[in-house]
Amino acid sequence: MTYFARCLGSLVPIALLAVVLSGAGCASVSPSEARTAAGRHVGGGEWFVQTGCTACHSVTVYGLWNPAVSAPDLSIAVEDVPKRFGRSLEDFLRAPTGTMAMVLSSRIILTDSGRLLAIERLEEAYALHQHRNAVTRPVASH
Repeated sequence: MTYFARCLGSLVPIALLAVVLSGAGCASVSPSEARTAAGRHVGGGEWFVQTGCTACHSVTVYGLWNPAVSAPDLSIAVEDVPKRFGRSLEDFLRAPTGTMAMVLSSRIILTDSGRLLAIERLEEAYALHQHRNAVTRPVASH
């Protein structure tokens, strides 16, 4: 291990401790910071940045990584929301609970058409996630 790697490795726990002690939460990173933290932004994720979703969430399928992430990856929200809340994504966005109830009533206010667009964007992200993680079955040879 190089000297640089050892130094960097020792700084990571200190940085994480500083974030915890400072009380920094998901809102501590601006959407533009989350976007540039990816290093390489993949087209298609602009909506998530513009609406402010990336202030708390990563959308890894589009290369949007939030360095202060504490919220689930929106790339898999279509399957994650029913598992977590026992409700469809559509139902959850219509009547959110927990942190999202506060966020969607004060920070990101969705109209009916905005909610439909959110569902569309989340479904697109999930479809891309599934496509990228698909396991191709080998073709049998004779």
